[in-house]
Amino acid sequence: MSGRTIIYMTKQLSGSIILASTILLAAGCAENNMNDLSQYALDTKQKYMGKVEALPAITPYESYHYQVSKERDPFKPSVSLVKTIALKRASNGIKPNAVRNKEDLEKYALETLVMVGIMNNNGQNWAIVKAPDSSIFRVKKGNYMGENNGKILKITESKIDLKEIVQDGLGGWIERPNKLAISE
Repeated sequence: MSGRTIIYMTKQLSGSIILASTILLAAGCAENNMNDLSQYALDTKQKYMGKVEALPAITPYESYHYQVSKERDPFKPSVSLVKTIALKRASNGIKPNAVRNKEDLEKYALETLVMVGIMNNNGQNWAIVKAPDSSIFRVKKGNYMGENNGKILKITESKIDLKEIVQDGLGGWIERPNKLAISE
């Protein structure tokens, strides 16, 4: 036998040994004895199994037919409310004078007017009022100012007292007091 033959046979023998050991190892892992794993899975599944309550019984829907032909419309005011409002409007007699000529200060909102001073002429107080456009006006008791039919009732050193006529929200009119204080 030559040296080459021995090397060749040694290589074949070592390859055969490696192949045989691999087959034996694979056969040991292929054992079907996984009973302990199967038992653990079953125990875990039973231990953590959720409980779902049964759904309640569904009652069938019973429809109801609503008859409103004899009832009043809820979106219209009642007859008694309409009568009350009509009586209130007729009884108070308050309304703005529609035929009176409007004065210059009635085109401005009262909040935009500024009382800047007062003067007295023959015992009658006159207020000096500045409009938003910087116009200056002189007013006395009985004049009108503001957009709400504000009639001047009294002028003092510190303010102008007015009586305004405004809508009451029910279609009528009411009087409300207001004032314009002097600016400092």
